[in-house]
Amino acid sequence: MRETPQTVTVVTRQLLDDQQIETIDDVLATTPGVTSYSNDNAGRTNYRARGFEITNYRIDGMQVDGRSSLTSGGASTNMDLYDSVQIVRGANGLLGGTGDPSATIYLQRKQPTTKLGAAGMLTLGNWDKRRVMADLNAPVTADGTVRGRLVFSDESTDTFREREHIDRRGVLANFAVDLGPKTVLNGGVQYERTINKGATWGSNVSIWFADGTLAHLPRSTNPVTDWSIARRKATTAFANLQHEWDNGWRVRLGYARTDGSAYNNMGIAKVNNAARNVGGFAGFWNQDGTGAYLNAFHSEADSGRDNMDVSANGPLHLFGREHQLMIGINGYWDRITQYTFSNALGNCSIAGVTPYSGCQYRAAGLPIDDWRSWDGSYANFETFRTDARSVDKTRNIGGYVAGRFSLMDGLTAIAGGRISDYKAHGGDYTASNVYTADAAVTREKGVFTPYAGLVYDVTREISLYASYTDMFTPQGNLRDENDKLLDPVTGSSYEAGIKGAFYGGKLNTSLAFYRNKQSNVAESTGLIHETTGETIYRAVSGVISKGIDLDASGEVLPGWNLFFGYSYLDVKGLGYQRDPHHVVRLSTSYTLPGALDRLTIGGGISSQSKTEWSTNPGRPLGGGQYDAANLKVAGYTLVNLMARYQVTDNIQISANVTNLTDKTYYRQYGFYDGLIYGEPRSYSVTLRARI
Repeated sequence: MRETPQTVTVVTRQLLDDQQIETIDDVLATTPGVTSYSNDNAGRTNYRARGFEITNYRIDGMQVDGRSSLTSGGASTNMDLYDSVQIVRGANGLLGGTGDPSATIYLQRKQPTTKLGAAGMLTLGNWDKRRVMADLNAPVTADGTVRGRLVFSDESTDTFREREHIDRRGVLANFAVDLGPKTVLNGGVQYERTINKGATWGSNVSIWFADGTLAHLPRSTNPVTDWSIARRKATTAFANLQHEWDNGWRVRLGYARTDGSAYNNMGIAKVNNAARNVGGFAGFWNQDGTGAYLNAFHSEADSGRDNMDVSANGPLHLFGREHQLMIGINGYWDRITQYTFSNALGNCSIAGVTPYSGCQYRAAGLPIDDWRSWDGSYANFETFRTDARSVDKTRNIGGYVAGRFSLMDGLTAIAGGRISDYKAHGGDYTASNVYTADAAVTREKGVFTPYAGLVYDVTREISLYASYTDMFTPQGNLRDENDKLLDPVTGSSYEAGIKGAFYGGKLNTSLAFYRNKQSNVAESTGLIHETTGETIYRAVSGVISKGIDLDASGEVLPGWNLFFGYSYLDVKGLGYQRDPHHVVRLSTSYTLPGALDRLTIGGGISSQSKTEWSTNPGRPLGGGQYDAANLKVAGYTLVNLMARYQVTDNIQISANVTNLTDKTYYRQYGFYDGLIYGEPRSYSVTLRARI
């Protein structure tokens, strides 16, 4: 990791197992320098680093849509299908096509090997949690030139919230064929599905009662209908061909196709703007049980993404020294289809009541008699699809060239650039399947993203580094109040630091200082689009983030492993600082010596300082007036414990406790005057076996 002039964090398979990390949400909750907040409990979670949202995800080198929204389900990515995760903080637009100043998430699928083997896992936990995993690796031919790996994962669990149940499933079939001594063809299929019963649309717990007093509702509160549900699924077919020549040059050709779907049919008693275009809000609960109204939302969407990647890299001999050169072209084509439901089309109704807009009901027309005794029963949506739909298409393709040049012994320069072509456009189809003109078009041609870095080896263990890059980050289908697609984020990023690799590379440390400046940064307005249910954003320029990252990971002493990070962050230019100034992440494990060497114990700490949130409309003051001042929320520290016992060489049992002190904390605070509680204390026991 010393050769990369940026902050790099590696989450190994062992750490994933030790900390009972099951989804990408769990991974990033453990990662130094990364924070998150949730818009609801249906999976819409935003991950942030260095003051900005993480939008750049790559699986086996292919860029994927890792966002969590009503049309995608990044938060539920199943880690049973992956071997490791690497997080590179800072802008990394050279290879990815998006110079995201936050971080890039690299996931590596489980790969087939020539050795026959199998592994199984069973996890049981509170809230009736059950999770199973089976992993089979086998050579198909006797010599192993054809081999395959099959992974199956399934989870069923209630949660700490009333009327909530989650089902997750993941399947991976990955095959490899040796076409020659140095030529490998790899391909397979991956399937992931998440069903969240009891899902909410927006924050699910009110902060205040109608009289302005704090509600202090219990963490189990989940005022949803008994039919509320969110479903996400995605199927990916992938293939790549790799060849290496005798001179050390390697070439890779890759392609992947992902098809996904999202279905939301949700009802919840919450605050919302019930009076259209007037700003009147309703749905505040009275302490006597009155005042609650059903908010309901129905949407259906399909998505498709094509990825391609062609790259070559190898040695280059110039001026008596060996250098490394890398060239390539990669990109993706996205298509998101959101089907239209509305009263005008006659395909959206609850109990004959006209929706607020589109297929949404907002704190009016559907009263709840007494929220204190409500059991979730209510008339369900009556919906059906027509050909009416909106379609957003995005293309981002570019070519790059970069070199790692050995200037002198111990001094390496990294220099390169990328030229990107980006286009996003969207339009609508009528119920009679007639396409209207593009409603929104964003086009950027020939965007050049330079990258430069220096690495100087002070000693065999310690290096100094510095890097610079421009940023160009498409913002997907994020839209403003006029339903116009936001322009890509542009800006520049600087980073400098020191890295160390000790004990033969077993322990890695780094200290980084960074500064980013951006334009066209998306900031939530706190409002929701009336038809799609997605958040409305505004573009902000002149945003500056700067900070410090301190990391250490690896084996400190024989048997003692450490995964530590401290981050300091300061952001200027946004309406409020939603990210904490200070974040500490620590995970550690220790295998006892001597006769107790089958026992490993460990734990972790996740701590962050106070945060600031916007709220809409704000604390009720009476007479239709509200106090909309930003809300400051205290920081918190969570403590986790783990223990693992190696029963035999092939069987182990482990136990995990998260949030040991049962700390009450929030994953979101203020969105439509509501909050999302973090998970209370939980525990699980896991049995693993392998042959």
